[in-house]
Amino acid sequence: MMSKIRKMQDSWVAKSIFILTALSFMSLFGISGYIYNAGQNRTVIKVDDIEISQGEVSFMYEKELANARKMFGDNLEINDSIKSTLLLGIVQREVADAILQTTAQKNNIVIGDELIRKIIYSQNEFMNAQGQFDRNRFNLMLSATGWTEQEYIQALRSDVLRQMLVQNPVRRIEVPAFLTDWLGKIENQQRVFSYVKIVPQKLTITRNISDDEVEQYYSDFAENFMAPEKRDISYFTLSSEDIAEAYNPSKEEINSYYQQNISLFETPEKRDVLQMVFDSEETAQKASSELASGTDFFAVAKSLAQQTSQDTKLGAVSKDMLLADVADDVFSAPLNKVIGPIKSEFGWHIFKVTAVTPAEKMNRKEADKKAAEAIRKEKAYDTAYEFANSIEDKIGAGQSFDLIAKNLGVKITSVKGLAEDGSYNGSSSKLSTDLVDTAFSYNVGEISQVIETDTGYAVLTVNSIVESHLLPLEEIRPQLVKIWENNERDALAQEMINDITSNLENGEKISDVAARLGLRLYVSKPIKKSESFEMMPSSQIAELFQEEPGTPHLFDNGEAKIIAVTSEVVKDTHKLTQQEKADIRNKVRNELVAEAAETLTQSYAQGYDVRVKYKLLGLAD
Repeated sequence: MMSKIRKMQDSWVAKSIFILTALSFMSLFGISGYIYNAGQNRTVIKVDDIEISQGEVSFMYEKELANARKMFGDNLEINDSIKSTLLLGIVQREVADAILQTTAQKNNIVIGDELIRKIIYSQNEFMNAQGQFDRNRFNLMLSATGWTEQEYIQALRSDVLRQMLVQNPVRRIEVPAFLTDWLGKIENQQRVFSYVKIVPQKLTITRNISDDEVEQYYSDFAENFMAPEKRDISYFTLSSEDIAEAYNPSKEEINSYYQQNISLFETPEKRDVLQMVFDSEETAQKASSELASGTDFFAVAKSLAQQTSQDTKLGAVSKDMLLADVADDVFSAPLNKVIGPIKSEFGWHIFKVTAVTPAEKMNRKEADKKAAEAIRKEKAYDTAYEFANSIEDKIGAGQSFDLIAKNLGVKITSVKGLAEDGSYNGSSSKLSTDLVDTAFSYNVGEISQVIETDTGYAVLTVNSIVESHLLPLEEIRPQLVKIWENNERDALAQEMINDITSNLENGEKISDVAARLGLRLYVSKPIKKSESFEMMPSSQIAELFQEEPGTPHLFDNGEAKIIAVTSEVVKDTHKLTQQEKADIRNKVRNELVAEAAETLTQSYAQGYDVRVKYKLLGLAD
């Protein structure tokens, strides 16, 4: 089970996301550690009594996807490889956690609330300057990660359990110092690989497909050549604006709207005002005297009120924007006259009006028109509802589609050969999903209910239906021949691969085999196990390094089938530094610890009922 889950894609993005998936469910305190159909939320992971549903996996997947976008950016292309990587990472984690939970239950191991509380309260991330637990810091972490408090605590319990049952038992694994030089030679060993490429698409087919083979392929691949169901429909549309315009508000409605929203139709007088404010009347009077003697308003505000020019300018204000204590005085004052001091709850004010913008009132005829438009918008939903009901009443009464459209004064649009993807004959555009879904929900001659679309409403009728059917043989003959040719080339390539592999296993040199078959011989540069050639994934490179020189190894790089052998082993003569020795020992130790942890987890699972329904998760079984 666990080994199957570990078969991951080898792209660097997939690997990075797999690491992200693991890290995102490790606690912050230092302890290491298209899927869902709401109608069929079935169990997809089961370990004895622990069951995890499609919905739960879907929720985890969305979280992992969000984390992936944070790491790689919103433009990350979520292809099948990345989807599989995220899902497999979730499955691996959830199966392992369920195994450990089951083991803990069977051995009466309980992670108490008090331990969890102590761990949370001891973390530096959550402490304030006085070294005490700060709830706000904890909440900020939850907000940043998108976790609920319960999810975090559950993840914390799982981490503690993993530490007790897995990490602690294996952490004492060490790599003996005397092995370091030997491990270094393995790590730094270089190999040269000789290889040939077989490209199926470039192979020559020496015969033509027979009529019997065409018939057989026509039968075998019939499902690939089914013409989709097509429908001819007619429809008419009305925009939301058209329907809203059909409502005519009364004079009483218009007048009521006008009175209730008078501010929409009248612009009050506005005044540009300067102001300075003082705490004491004495200072205010002093400022008033200086202004009366001709001193600039801004200069007095700066020296006596400690106000900047920006503080002094109130800008253009209406009467209702000022304090009630001062509004009447300011709006009755002559232009450019100093007013005050005037007392308010905030102190003593001095004002100066520098400009006046008179009030404006919209022409009543224009105001009524604007009010009518606003009422129509407010009534749009009710109007549309009544409109839909009236049409459906006509449909129910047996009125024809054409007559309904005629009475509404709308144009009927006809579409021929409509497919379920929205495409139709003679057009490069597509119909909206709303129309298409409705068109494929009714039978010939039926009139649909009123459909709400992005731009308004529509009604359609189905004129005719052409059922899905197998295309005529002669029409698809070229495609059948193409499939046959690809299969023939693949068969020729496989025969060649079998011959080459057999010859190499019998001791023939790859250079001789390549020359005899007219294949080009490629030779790689010396590479380490951590390097690659011909886009070969790391797992294949690791296998190649385990093969004896001359032993063939086959892999596929997409376009070509490649057969490679080790043609030279370059032994490492480099004397390791102390740092290099330490790095190698740490690397090997981490690999051994990881392998031991997995083996230990597998051993716990012996006798458990462990099941994963890969197909329900959208993964190959």
